[in-house]
Amino acid sequence: MKKLFLVFIFTIFLAGAADAKSVEFSVISNSGIKADTSVKNAQKLTPSIKKLFDSIDIINTNGSEFTIFLGDNLASADKYNLVMFSKITRKLKEPLYTVLGDKDVAATKDLDKKEYYRILNLFSKNRTKELPQAKRINGFVFVFTDGVNQFIPTQYGFFKEDELALLEMILKKYKNDPVIIVSHYPIFPSEEIKENVLPYDIEKFHNVLSKNNNVIAVISGHHNIDDEYVKNGIYNVSVQALDKNSEFKKIYIDYSEKAKHTFVKTRVYKVD
Repeated sequence: MKKLFLVFIFTIFLAGAADAKSVEFSVISNSGIKADTSVKNAQKLTPSIKKLFDSIDIINTNGSEFTIFLGDNLASADKYNLVMFSKITRKLKEPLYTVLGDKDVAATKDLDKKEYYRILNLFSKNRTKELPQAKRINGFVFVFTDGVNQFIPTQYGFFKEDELALLEMILKKYKNDPVIIVSHYPIFPSEEIKENVLPYDIEKFHNVLSKNNNVIAVISGHHNIDDEYVKNGIYNVSVQALDKNSEFKKIYIDYSEKAKHTFVKTRVYKVD
């Protein structure tokens, strides 16, 4: 009888474990890497570089399964800064995933999106190659979005029709999976993030999400705002800028398939 009881308990435990999904990762927004290119100070640690080094040291010991960079990784579109950013991030022990910000690319400076990812993936261990892109991690599907105009940079972003069409295809493909949207730009407003600073025509993005009921969270940066809020049943996490506020976040997400319940816990890390 005791054996049967233990088997019963073990079966319930396995069923619960199969139902629950969890993931733990760090997110950095607005690294704003700027190297000192003068011969005199070629080896100098600029403030932005030091903050990134310090963040990586923390991440390598804080239990994160991977790191996401939310864009504006560079102070401006510059190949030297990109190489510096890429080489520094190689010090991360776990994988990294990188999205673009409006400061990262500029076709007029010979650093368009294609060239950006070519250099980034040549010198780093980044696992995104183009946007939008989906990655299955721990039973979740992370969708890395774009919204950046490399020809005429805009402060608030704009998701083009072809990007939205591809996003909808991705959400339909993974209709039975919990999806986490990763975006440089916030998607939904809050008390801190007003409607007028969201990407242009963002209602079209909302329409895509409303037709696909599998997005559980949105992770974003850009505005240097620390905020967490729920919109349309979707948990939103906004991250402050590393270059200006010397901080980043670690995010833990637990999802129950049976209850369709999402639990999110965050922790802010400060660097000197």
